[in-house]
Amino acid sequence: MDDERIIELVILYCKDELTASDCSELEIWLDEDQRHREIFRDYLGKYRKVRQTVFYDTLDEREAWHRLTRRITGTGKKKRIIRYYPYVASLVLFVIVSVFLYMRGGMFSDKDIITVEPGSIKAVLQLSDGRCVRLSADSMMSLKEANGVVIRKGEEGGIHYLESETAGESVLNTIRVPRGGEYYLCLADGTKVWLNSESELTYPVSMGGIFRDVRLKGEAYFEVTGNESQPFRVTCGDSRISVLGTKFNIMAYDGQKDVVTTLVNGRVQVFASGDSLILNPGEQSLSGASGIDVRKVDAGIYIAWISGIFEFEEMSLGEITGQLERWYDVSFVYTDSSLREITFTGAADRHRPLNVVLEMIEKLSGVRFELGKEVITIYKE
Repeated sequence: MDDERIIELVILYCKDELTASDCSELEIWLDEDQRHREIFRDYLGKYRKVRQTVFYDTLDEREAWHRLTRRITGTGKKKRIIRYYPYVASLVLFVIVSVFLYMRGGMFSDKDIITVEPGSIKAVLQLSDGRCVRLSADSMMSLKEANGVVIRKGEEGGIHYLESETAGESVLNTIRVPRGGEYYLCLADGTKVWLNSESELTYPVSMGGIFRDVRLKGEAYFEVTGNESQPFRVTCGDSRISVLGTKFNIMAYDGQKDVVTTLVNGRVQVFASGDSLILNPGEQSLSGASGIDVRKVDAGIYIAWISGIFEFEEMSLGEITGQLERWYDVSFVYTDSSLREITFTGAADRHRPLNVVLEMIEKLSGVRFELGKEVITIYKE
């Protein structure tokens, strides 16, 4: 078995996408020689190091080996079919390119002195009386709303609403996350919300009433505390998502044709233009003025951002640069509009400078970036 095939099998395994045929091939090769097991372990370690250094750590080597052993010894019969084989090939190349960049220290020359730093934890909280409070990772605060609800810095970071039994009539707060920012908050009912760049959430500071209603612009990941007697509802433009308790991501930026809802677990009901449907885990809805469409997806790709990761799967360069614009607070200018349609698959650490991310895209997509202080121009290579 050549090195490229071994790397491919390592990546397939790490993504839990080995087919029955792949497992059989790997089992035979591993049983041929003890050295093959050592080689495979070595590649697992190398893959882990590259992902930690250049992207992210998705692999616990010991647990990975145990799971692999269980697979090849007959336990755990279920095999997952590869839905996107080109993704595997691209990711193999992506890992190889990553090693190259790590060893060579990148491909921008020393004369390139412009470095675009990543976004950070920041937001602005608007209270019910109109006052605005700036929030950051270092904010230490304790506020009391008009109805008696206390707002404090939470143990997990972000802000936490502490509802008291004597809280009066509910009032609304709005939190706005600018370009180049992200923020976390815990609502009064225990629901956790992660807000991405250029997003806005309006919500009640206490959760009385028939529904727990919030309004979203932009992107947010929700972990909703279950309460069957009080559904949690998110309104985004023409769409509404209703849940009892579950985990899901919504992307609803201005200018998007559809609201994109991705369900991680539990169930949600999506309403739009007179239509409604229920999503199951691993499904994604696109809802708007034309109705609702549903497709199967890898939900992990769409929530990777809350762990500090960009995940791109067969994504157009136009969509990718849209994400980069919001997170790095820059603008991209295309010298050829057709470049927007180039598709790209890979992953990158959101907390590294933009230069590093662009290096990797350049290596794989056939385009060239010219960095300015606030504007980045894209040329065909």
